[in-house]
Amino acid sequence: MMVVAGLVVMGLSASAASLFLKKSTAGGVGIGKLLREPYFYLGGMLYVCSALLNLYLLKKLPYSIVVPLGSFTYIWTLLIAHKFLGEAVTRKKVLGILLILAGVGLVAGPW
Repeated sequence: MMVVAGLVVMGLSASAASLFLKKSTAGGVGIGKLLREPYFYLGGMLYVCSALLNLYLLKKLPYSIVVPLGSFTYIWTLLIAHKFLGEAVTRKKVLGILLILAGVGLVAGPW
């Protein structure tokens, strides 16, 4: 159960990290502005947490399972982008995610 929770949290933290890094660039992408932006550090910390969870999961599960299951991050990213950035959820995006998930099922599935 911890492994499943780890996969979920890893994906959520990576997606949230990207959101905060995107928000950190709202005032421009100059290095000085980024270094003064709290979102830059929050996004970085979330990426580190995601990487540490990834290491834990790689210790517990085969590489050929952990990496494909990391694709669930695309789901979180779509939902976060819609909720916090107002991005549209289009049929094309949903179809793309479904195709990725089908591929994950083929690669990481029990068959």
